[in-house]
Amino acid sequence: MSEPGQEPKAYEIRAVRWAPGAKQAVLLSEDECGRAPTAEQPGDALTWVHITAKNIPATAELLQSRFGFHPLEVEDALSNRERPHLHENSDHLFLAAPAVWMEGQKVVYSEVGFFVARSQLVSVSVQALPLLDEWFARWQERGPDVGRHVGFLLHSLVDGIVDSYYPVLDALEDQGDALESAVFKGKPVQVKELLRLKRRLLEVRRRLSPFRDILNGLLRRDLTMVSAESKPYFQDVYDHVLRILETVDVFRDILASVLDAHLANVSNRLNDVMRLLTVIATVLMTLGLVAGWYGMNFKHMPELDWPWAYPALIGVMIGIAGLEVYFFKRKGWL
Repeated sequence: MSEPGQEPKAYEIRAVRWAPGAKQAVLLSEDECGRAPTAEQPGDALTWVHITAKNIPATAELLQSRFGFHPLEVEDALSNRERPHLHENSDHLFLAAPAVWMEGQKVVYSEVGFFVARSQLVSVSVQALPLLDEWFARWQERGPDVGRHVGFLLHSLVDGIVDSYYPVLDALEDQGDALESAVFKGKPVQVKELLRLKRRLLEVRRRLSPFRDILNGLLRRDLTMVSAESKPYFQDVYDHVLRILETVDVFRDILASVLDAHLANVSNRLNDVMRLLTVIATVLMTLGLVAGWYGMNFKHMPELDWPWAYPALIGVMIGIAGLEVYFFKRKGWL
């Protein structure tokens, strides 16, 4: 955080470097971060620079001037609206990955841009990502395990991003199971809850489908920055993405079935209500017929002069209503 009265920082840079044979990584200052060494320059150490953008234009200027990245790649790295893609330059490889995490019941997405050079990886995000913070602290203690090739570092970060979808899917699946249980128990369910959950699944698929193509490109293209030794690890990440997308598709089908079952339950309850109202209307209609018959204003109606006419008529009406109720129960309407 900036001190009171000071301008807020336009970006936050954290960097760590692993030298061959070192037992622990070395933290770098902001001034030590810059362009990666080329193939003609010495530079066996592996460097990871992570930049959290707080001011987009200032961060874009930093990435272009100090690191020398292409403006179009910088624009894609600092935007959450661009479709992730894979692009190879002469001295680095650019790709973007969709990170995800839960904030309460809300699913939050943010794109992470990766600029992969021969011995340096620069990651860029417009939000502070808990996943990258965790991995940054973890990799500081694992220098000997990382120093073989930048592709292994890229795999670790990408694999962590993909694995972060599993807790999100578990949370969405729990919500779906609760709605499914309520529907099949006949409890009232809000249709908007089902549709909201379905939209969340569609958003997961929309985010991960382009990234599946990126991983496919990493596996099938002959990329300088991704060694053949690290490609089997990316194949594992690719399999995880396929599994997540298949789970999303199955879950969407289940939600569609739950929605159909809910609508069928609503229709059945409506039919039950209409059947009950029909029975009540039929009973009242016959009673109204009897009452209307003796409500006619004729002078010569012998029954009107009988001393027991009124209670007899009430008894007849009760009998008619009882017979109708018995009939409808035999038919299964009640």
